[in-house]
Amino acid sequence: MYLGIQSQRQKEHQRRFYWAMMYEYADVNMLRLLETFLESAPQLVLQLCIMVQKNRADTLPCVSSVASLMSLAWVLASYHKLLRDSRDDKKSMSYRGALIHLFWRLFTISSRVISFALFASIFQLYFGIFVVVHWCIMAFWIIHGGTDFCMSKWEEVLFNMVVGIVYIFCWFNVKEGRTRFRMFAYYAVILTENAALTFLWYLYRDPDTTDSFAVPALCCVFLCFAAGIAFMLLYYGVLHPMGPRAEIFASSCCAELLWGIPLPPDVEPME
Repeated sequence: MYLGIQSQRQKEHQRRFYWAMMYEYADVNMLRLLETFLESAPQLVLQLCIMVQKNRADTLPCVSSVASLMSLAWVLASYHKLLRDSRDDKKSMSYRGALIHLFWRLFTISSRVISFALFASIFQLYFGIFVVVHWCIMAFWIIHGGTDFCMSKWEEVLFNMVVGIVYIFCWFNVKEGRTRFRMFAYYAVILTENAALTFLWYLYRDPDTTDSFAVPALCCVFLCFAAGIAFMLLYYGVLHPMGPRAEIFASSCCAELLWGIPLPPDVEPME
C-alpha cells in the first residue's frame, strides 16, 4: 500500500512538472511569435516592395522572402498548438489540424504582404500613414476587448499595443471565448483593405514596367486570401479540437520531433 501511495505521488509530481514545463514553452513561444513579427514581417514587406519597384526577383531575395513567410506561418501554428497543449482544460490540437492551421496562416499572410508591397512601391508616405492608423485601431480594439496576460494595467496596455502590430498582418486571438464574430469582422476589414490597396496600385502603376506581372499579382492577392479562408473553414469545421469531427492523434516521437516536447507521463500514444 505504501508503494502504491508513493507511486501515485510520483505520478502526480511528474504530471505537475509536465504542465509547468508546458506553460514555460507556451510563454517562450509567445515571445518568439512577437519577435518574429517585429523582425520578419516588416523585412518581408520591404523585400517584396523592392522587387516590385525594380521589376526583378533575384534568387537570394526570393529565398529570404519565402523563409520569412514560412517562419511567420510556422510560429503562429506552433504557438496555438503549444497553447492548447499547455492547458489541461483544453483538448490538444492534432498534427493534421496544425498542418491545416499552418496553410491557413501561410496564405492569408501572403495575401496581406503582397498587397502591402504593391501599394508601398508607389505610395510610401500613405502606406506609413495607413499602417499607423490600422495599428492604432487594432490596439484600441484589443484593449477594449480586455485581456489578462500581465500583472499590471500598464503592462497589459503595452502588451496589447505590441499585439496590435501582429494584427496588422494576421488574426491573433488573445481573449477567451467565442471568436466567430470577431474573426468575421477582422477578415472583412482585411479583405476590404487588401482590395483597396491592390486596386489603387493597379490604377496608379507604371504600365511600362508592371504589365508583365500586374494581373498575376492581382490574382495572387485574392486567390491567396480565398485559399487561406478555405483552410481556416476546413480547420474549424473538421480538425479543430472542439469541432464536430475532431480527432486527437498523439505520438511521442512526432511530438518530440515537431515540437520538441514530450507527452504527459500518464498519456499513452494512440495508434
